[in-house]
Amino acid sequence: MKGRNSNADFLLTGGTHDVKPQMLSFSAAQSGADTTATTTQALPVLRNFQPSGRGQPRAQIVEVLKVYAELTGAAPAANASSVILSLGTKNNGTTNPAAAAPDVFARVSLYTIAAASGELVVDRVFVRDLTDGAGNGLLVATDNIYASVQSASTGNTNTFAIRILYRVYAASVQEYVGIVQGQQ
Repeated sequence: MKGRNSNADFLLTGGTHDVKPQMLSFSAAQSGADTTATTTQALPVLRNFQPSGRGQPRAQIVEVLKVYAELTGAAPAANASSVILSLGTKNNGTTNPAAAAPDVFARVSLYTIAAASGELVVDRVFVRDLTDGAGNGLLVATDNIYASVQSASTGNTNTFAIRILYRVYAASVQEYVGIVQGQQ
């Protein structure tokens, strides 16, 4: 006799039967004021293909559910200054990728705007929910996540504290190859 909800559990978790989210924490910083720098963060998954309960080999990949980002340190002090954080699957070096680039899966743009009183309005904590209505997240099949930080007119060396809520997903070989090709 099959276990209760075994088919539904397999579909929800990609065959890992693990619905418990986990947290990956790291920081991304510029090397100097108003520059662009990319930080590499390895993903905590195994890359060897393991047979699943259905007999087909499967690879562990990351299913990103939410991204939390906080600009640490001093907020930009000048009006019309900006700080941009891009999270993606490709190392863009000292070039911040465009928001529409196929390798970018989350982007945070912080712009300071002078209020009528002359104060600057800055929101420094961001949450990006990458799930659909059914609770499925964005699949990332590369070995690393790359965080690019770029700023203009801030006068600061900016750092983001990043937390990624994820769970492990077991992808078939065909699904894994297709996702990797789409994210490069």
